[in-house]
Amino acid sequence: MPLPRKRPPQSEIQKPICIVDDDEAVADSLQALLETFGFNVQSYSSGSEFLADERHRAAGCLLVDQHMPGANGLDVVENLRKEGVQIPTILISGRLDSSTRQRATRLGVRELLDKPVAPGRLIQAIRTMLADVG
Repeated sequence: MPLPRKRPPQSEIQKPICIVDDDEAVADSLQALLETFGFNVQSYSSGSEFLADERHRAAGCLLVDQHMPGANGLDVVENLRKEGVQIPTILISGRLDSSTRQRATRLGVRELLDKPVAPGRLIQAIRTMLADVG
């Protein structure tokens, strides 16, 4: 069943959804999908690039890939938590093992999604997270 493409509330549009994925094709696809639904999106090609950008503190939601060179997705989340930043987070991965799931739970990751990401499930997860914090 397709999701309605209604415009999100103004609060969702203003808070950027940050995508962190080293795979440019995946990041571009996710950004295009989210923008189709009216979300404000910022993409980053690495965890260090994301963490270096002070705008990350104003993000409405973080969509981060687990398997990246350098800092992986949960390393990024752990760094945010050490800074006291509690961005609602969705971790995506082609390989989610039990230790990754346990660490994600400890770090407060709200959603774990397998690649390829189901568009409807992703949009619903983001809307739920933004509604919870908004």
